[in-house]
Amino acid sequence: MPQFTPSRAAGLARFDDFAPRAAGDYARTRNFDTGGHTNVSSLSPWLRHGLLTETEVIAAAVRHHGPDLPEKFVTEVAWRLYFKGWLELRPGIWTAYKAERQAAWNDVQTQSGLRQRWEQACTGQTGIACFDHWAAELAQTGYLHNHARMWFASIWIFTLGLPWTLGADLFLRHLLDGDAASNTLSWR
Repeated sequence: MPQFTPSRAAGLARFDDFAPRAAGDYARTRNFDTGGHTNVSSLSPWLRHGLLTETEVIAAAVRHHGPDLPEKFVTEVAWRLYFKGWLELRPGIWTAYKAERQAAWNDVQTQSGLRQRWEQACTGQTGIACFDHWAAELAQTGYLHNHARMWFASIWIFTLGLPWTLGADLFLRHLLDGDAASNTLSWR
């Protein structure tokens, strides 16, 4: 992922660098978790922190390519808006998440097997090579490719048997682009 410099100018520069690839190249390669993440926009930290807005990024992509070519990129950015609106209309989801997270955290404190699995997962010491790689990347860079996030969550829940709320919490604490809506609703 490109270096995240928390300024609007840096976000605009990142978009300018990515804009030529926002159409065909992005649609063809966005699902692949490649080193450096040059096949995705990596704009999410600037969007998350309000240094760029989803509507301006969508408008700029359409200006650059026309209304049809950047369809996949526009759709992916629009999902961020959808998640924000969905959670805003259902604040009880966030309240329930926090209560479930606290209950799960209490269980981690009192169940040694759960605590050991949680610690191994958080520190990338599960023995599952891809998962451990992603845990290290998350801690070192504050970023994971979207598909890596989904695979990570699947392993966290179904293989390691860990509460989803603690995985969502890990992401919120580490991701540069972690926000309540996209993160919590994606983990749910």
